[in-house]
Amino acid sequence: MSRHRLLVIAAIAAVVVGAGVWLLWPKSTDDGAATATAGPYRVQLIGESLKAGISPVTVEITGNESQPPTPDSVSFEPAMPQMGHATTPVATVAQGDGRYRADVDLSMAGQWDITVRIAASGAVHEAVLSVTTNG
Repeated sequence: MSRHRLLVIAAIAAVVVGAGVWLLWPKSTDDGAATATAGPYRVQLIGESLKAGISPVTVEITGNESQPPTPDSVSFEPAMPQMGHATTPVATVAQGDGRYRADVDLSMAGQWDITVRIAASGAVHEAVLSVTTNG
């Protein structure tokens, strides 16, 4: 066989093997939702992807140990450390079933860290949710 033909066969074999590995690679079961812990709480971002500008943000707060106290207040504080952007904390409104919502100003597309501050029984717990906004 000629050298050219061997190179073509090797390239085709590499593509076939690569495609097989890609198809057989284990898929993540993570739904992509941002989650974090804050003391005895588990905080999860709920809803659709966020957009740049004023966006509604909803989190669900559950216990990660027995039954933590019901929060007295929950606030969000978005920051974009890479660009030096931060906004003032925004108080949330309780929606029931452990869900809290507020409209936050995510002034530009990119990676944001939303600090969720939970005050309960005289203690303050913080969780940071990393999210990416679309333009």
